[in-house]
Amino acid sequence: MKKISVLLNNVLDGIVTVMFIFMLLCAIMQVVFRYVMHISVPWTEEAARFALIFVTFWGAATAIRERDHISILTLFERIPEKPRNILQVVFIVAMGVFLAYVFIGSITMVKLTWNTPVGAIPWLTTGRVYLILPTGVILMMLYLIAWLLETLQALIIPANKVKG
Repeated sequence: MKKISVLLNNVLDGIVTVMFIFMLLCAIMQVVFRYVMHISVPWTEEAARFALIFVTFWGAATAIRERDHISILTLFERIPEKPRNILQVVFIVAMGVFLAYVFIGSITMVKLTWNTPVGAIPWLTTGRVYLILPTGVILMMLYLIAWLLETLQALIIPANKVKG
């Protein structure tokens, strides 16, 4: 199980990194072609935008894995361990419910727009672009479940019992 987790983490990090580099290259190409060579290349803007969407949603899975999502921990860190873990479970479940609704809505959008063409990239459809969201949500849910299991384990087996 640990090897699968490490493999998933490495593959996800690699794909997100490649897409970020692709986005950066598209933006650089757009500037160079437009302002240096005075040639308009319309697909670079859309490709960079779609890569940004990809990096945002798949990168959000990485943020959940690393617990780096936006949060204000000032009060949370001052709560004793057990109530903090209970509150953490509530937050994780709330995030899971939200992501479940996002997943359902994203599947609907993929179905509705599957054959809708994208302007400057003729082989790409809007539905395929929208696939980024449900796949990203699945990754986020996997990491959220792992986080939930860790938190529940901490509730069942307190840290002081693990050390002793």
